[in-house]
Amino acid sequence: GQFLDQELNENRRNIKLLAASLRDILGVEYISLVNSGSSANLAAAIAVRQLMPKRNKVLLAGFSFPTTISSFALQGFEVELVDVEKLHFNMSTEALARHMSEEVACVCVTHFLGFPADLQGVKQLCEQYGALLVQDACETMDLRINDQLIYEFGDIITHSFYHPHHLSSYGGGAVVVPDPETHRLIESIIHWGRRCSCHYDKENCTAPEGINHNFWYERLGVNVEMSELNACFGRFQLQTWEQQEATRNKYYNLVYDALKEVEGIRIFKNEYNISPFVFPIIVAAELKEQMTQEIMEGGVEVRSIMGGAIHKHPAYTHLYHEGLVNTEEVGKCSFFMGIHQTLQEKQVREAAEIVRSTMERLTTKRLTVNDETIDA
Repeated sequence: GQFLDQELNENRRNIKLLAASLRDILGVEYISLVNSGSSANLAAAIAVRQLMPKRNKVLLAGFSFPTTISSFALQGFEVELVDVEKLHFNMSTEALARHMSEEVACVCVTHFLGFPADLQGVKQLCEQYGALLVQDACETMDLRINDQLIYEFGDIITHSFYHPHHLSSYGGGAVVVPDPETHRLIESIIHWGRRCSCHYDKENCTAPEGINHNFWYERLGVNVEMSELNACFGRFQLQTWEQQEATRNKYYNLVYDALKEVEGIRIFKNEYNISPFVFPIIVAAELKEQMTQEIMEGGVEVRSIMGGAIHKHPAYTHLYHEGLVNTEEVGKCSFFMGIHQTLQEKQVREAAEIVRSTMERLTTKRLTVNDETIDA
């Protein structure tokens, strides 16, 4: 409260200061703040439509957030779903290659739960076919692959500052792009489609002078800029952001160590600086319902990942795909438990012990999927 009283004063001051701080932290130059991760994806979809007007196909992974798909569908794109890697969550480049054509406007990868997609493989295919690469990075921040920032792979990257995610502004998001021209496009899209850039670049504003200067519209756009209040919350959270990241990593590794000796399950090492905000677990499909029920009866809340494969949900059954075998299997076999930094370490340890003891009692010695034994 004291921070808000002190910092909420000049118009757009917090928006400018938060954007400047994020540019420094993320190592980027061009960032636009919006009111949610979903709005960030919507702005990205509108930009792709305007940058690639003659192409009408967009490719997304079988595990994608609903509003990521909806953002492109609402722009009139034909959305196709691409299968994920085996017993993992991210788009398979082998499957992607089968979908690529000159009709593809962009490939939108999701760094699902913070685990990085194969950006090198996807980028190579995008360059081969002249498609844009959009990254839904809403579940991660400051992600690097072999010490290379994800922003170096272009073309449009979106973030979410929803409370459970890495940086909380209690509602908010961002769009990161690599060049000033695309930045100007994004800023126009999120400010009603107007030409005026005085709010961030007054010297180079090209809107006509006169009474309509601030309201001269050159494209279709929306009004989704982050509010001053949310930007102020974001600045407050940034004061302890590194500590929060460290706590999430600590909790993830704590749960990993508690479960790594359990046979018949698959869990994932935190091999990147991803600090996942949940802990995913894969078990045999026939055990999932009983296992999750008993874990919750033990006092630990768990949830399915995305409610299973997205094409099984009524709103998305019409989407084209060439078979999503891996996506469906992961949907049947996976769930997650929370490791958010607002939990106490004691709570995380107790939850991990409940999950471990339940799984040890119920799991078989080997994890079997589609009659195939998997090395867990």
